[in-house]
Amino acid sequence: MTRLVVLAFLILGVGVSRAEVTLPFGGPLPDGSSLNFNRLFLHEDNSPDLAEPKVLPDSLEHTFNLAHCVCSQFNPPDEPDNPNFHESTFAWQITVAPAVTPTDQPIQVWVGSECNTDNEQTRLAQCTQIATTDPVSVVAATNGTTVEIPIFNLMKPKSTDMGCPEAQGQGTTWLMVDTNRSNTIDMQDFSLSLAIDTDSQPPPLPTDFSAKGAENAINLSWKAPLNTTDTFYYQALCATTATGSAAKSNPPKPQYMTPRLLCDAPENIPLSASPVSTSGETTDPDAGIASPPPELAELNPAFICGQTSNPNASGLRIEGLENGTAYTVVLLAIDRFGNASGTFFTSPLTPVAATDFWEDLHDQGSDVQGGFCLLSQTYGDDNSLTNTLRSFRDNTLGDTAFGRWLVDVYYGTIGAIDLHGSLALRIVAGVLLLPLVAFALLWHLLTLPGLLALFALGFLVRKRRITRARLALAATVAGVLLLPTRAHAQTPYWDDQGIDGDDSQPLAIGDPERVKWHAGVRLGPYIPGIDAQLDMPRGGADGPYEQMFGGASVLPMLDLDRFFFRSFGQLGLGISVGYMGKKAHPWKLGSSPDDPKRPRALGDDNSFRLIPLSLNAIYRLTYLDDEFGIPIVPYAKAGLAYYVWWSTAPDGDFATACKSGGSDPMCDTTTAAGASLGFVGSIGLAIRAERIDAAAARSMRESGIEHAGFYAEYSVGKVDGFGSDKKLSVGDNTWFVGIDFEF
Repeated sequence: MTRLVVLAFLILGVGVSRAEVTLPFGGPLPDGSSLNFNRLFLHEDNSPDLAEPKVLPDSLEHTFNLAHCVCSQFNPPDEPDNPNFHESTFAWQITVAPAVTPTDQPIQVWVGSECNTDNEQTRLAQCTQIATTDPVSVVAATNGTTVEIPIFNLMKPKSTDMGCPEAQGQGTTWLMVDTNRSNTIDMQDFSLSLAIDTDSQPPPLPTDFSAKGAENAINLSWKAPLNTTDTFYYQALCATTATGSAAKSNPPKPQYMTPRLLCDAPENIPLSASPVSTSGETTDPDAGIASPPPELAELNPAFICGQTSNPNASGLRIEGLENGTAYTVVLLAIDRFGNASGTFFTSPLTPVAATDFWEDLHDQGSDVQGGFCLLSQTYGDDNSLTNTLRSFRDNTLGDTAFGRWLVDVYYGTIGAIDLHGSLALRIVAGVLLLPLVAFALLWHLLTLPGLLALFALGFLVRKRRITRARLALAATVAGVLLLPTRAHAQTPYWDDQGIDGDDSQPLAIGDPERVKWHAGVRLGPYIPGIDAQLDMPRGGADGPYEQMFGGASVLPMLDLDRFFFRSFGQLGLGISVGYMGKKAHPWKLGSSPDDPKRPRALGDDNSFRLIPLSLNAIYRLTYLDDEFGIPIVPYAKAGLAYYVWWSTAPDGDFATACKSGGSDPMCDTTTAAGASLGFVGSIGLAIRAERIDAAAARSMRESGIEHAGFYAEYSVGKVDGFGSDKKLSVGDNTWFVGIDFEF
C-alpha cells in the first residue's frame, strides 16, 4: 500500500504551513466497497509520463502556481498550443476495495467547491466535470483507474473563469457516485473530496528603494513589507544599460517561474516602475529608464545577478559587476510556489571603485605583508617534508569540510607567524612543531581510519601492561599477608600516630597560600601602532589607520594568571587575550590622502580586526595587604605577544593590495591577514575591595574567592615582528581599568 505525504491538503495558510495527509484517502460506499484517492501523479520536469512527486512539498509547490495555471489554460489536453509541453495536467489514481458485489454505477470526477450540492445550477456554476469513469465494479476488477485533470480547471473551476487571477486557495477534487440511481447527483449520493493548496498570488514588493554604488557591486536598500509570511526569496536581474547584455556569465538558479519560461506562453509578469534614491554616485539624473530591455521584461534567468533567501531582508548587495558600467536593475519578490512580483528602477545604477585600508596603507608607502606560511619558513620551501605536508593539506584535509575548516584555523592562527629568517626562531619552531608534524604525517600515510586504529591498538597495549602490573602488585601483597608470622595485635596504619602520613592541614581562611589563581577583565582605549610604523603623527588622524577608522577603540582584555610562589607576594605565569574591530566606508578610488574632506565610497564597508594574545610573567606585591591589611597590590608583568590581525575588503573577503602600491592588475599582491610577534609589559595597581565589607569578604571566601576588587594599569606594547618592516605594527601604549578576582 502506497503512502504519500502531500503538502497542505488542509487549509493552514497557503505556502507557509505544511500539513500532512496520508494516501490512500477514501470512504465507504453503501455496497460495502471503499473508494479511494490512492496516488497523486505529476508530469515533473516536463516528462510525458506521469510519476509520483519527486520531492515533497517542493514538487507540489512548483506545480500548483500561476505559471502552471496559465500554461494549462493555453495547452488543454485536446488542443495544446505547445504539444511539447506536458505539465498542464496532474492525475489521481482512483482505486476500489471491492465488496462481494460492487455497484455498477460509474464514478463522476469533478473539481470545484461544494460539487455535491442538490442544486445542479449551483454545481455547474461552481464546478467542472472532468470525467466519468467505468462502473465501480469495473474499476475494482481492473485495479483502479487514473484520471488526468487540467491544472487550470483545478485552480479556476468555475465555468465562467477565463483567466488565472491572483489568489491563494485550494483546488478540490470530488469523486461522486449516483448510489440512489436517480440519474442525478444530490446530497444523498456518495461523495468524497480531497483538496490541494494552490497559490497564484505573488508576494508583496518592498518600498522606498535606495541604492549606492560599491566596488564591483551595487547596494540596494528598501523598506520591507509589513507582512512577509508569503515571501521566500528576493532575486535581482541586471543588464548593462548601454548594450542590454547580461551582467554575469554564471547566474544563480531562478527561484521564480513564469508562463514564458514554463511553456513559452506570450505572457510576462508585470513590472512596476520604481524611483530609487541615490547619493549622487550611482545614477545619471539625465538618463531615466522608461521601460526595461526585453530580456529583463521577460525575466530571462541568464540576467539574474543577485539574491537573498532572507524574507525579512532590508537590502541586497549585487556583486560581480564592472566598475563604471551603468546597469538597469529589476527586483523580484518570490514566494515558495515560484510566483513573483517585480519592479524595475527608473535610474541606471553604477558600481564605484574604492580604495580600502589595506590598499591605502600600501599606497602610502607601507611594506607590510601578510599570509606567511610557518611550516615552509621552518623546514624550507622545497623539500620532501614540506611537499608531503602540502599534499596532506590539499588532498587529505581538502577532501572534507572539516578538514578545510582545520586548514582555515591553522592559517588564521599559528600558520601566520613570521620567523623573519632567524635561525634561532626556526630551530625553536621546528622543535615545537614536531608533534604536530608527526601527527599530520601519520594521518596522511595511514588515513584517518588507520590513525584511529593505531591509537586504539596503543590504548589496548597500555591497558594490558597496566593490568599485568596490577596483578603482580596484588600477588606480592597476598604473599606478604600469607607468610607465617607470630600472631599479635596490630594498630591499623591509619590509626597509628607513630606512622608518618599526610600531615597537611587545610590552610586557614585568609592565608596567602590559598590564592593560586588570578582572573581579571579590563577595558582601555587602543590604537594599533600602524601609523607610527610609517613615521606618521598619531592622534591627528594623519596616518592611513586613523584616517580610515578614526581614533581609539575600546579593547576588552581577559587575564588569567597561575601563581607558583606565594610567600612574599605572588609570582606566576599568565595569559591575556582580547578582541577589537573597526569598520568604515573606504575611500573613493583616486582620492588623495592630503584632502581634508577626502570622499568615501558610501556603498561599501571595510574593516580591521585584532586579536591580541600574550604569555606573561607576573609579580604582584601582596605583602602590604597580607601583613598589614593595606588593601593595595602593586604589580608588574612582561611577556611575549602574538597579535593576530586581518582586514577585509568591501566584498567581505580578506583585502589584497599590490606590495608596492598602485592598482596594476598584474602586480605581486599581499593579503591582509597575519600575525605579529613582540613584547608587552605593564605596571599597575590593584585594590582588594572586599576589605570594605568584612561580612561580604567572609561569604566570598567560603565560596572559594579569596579577594575581589579593581585594578588599573599602564601597558606598553611593541608588537611589530621585532622591528621588521614586513610585519604590521599593532602594539600600543595605553591604560586599562577592570575588575579582578583571586581564588
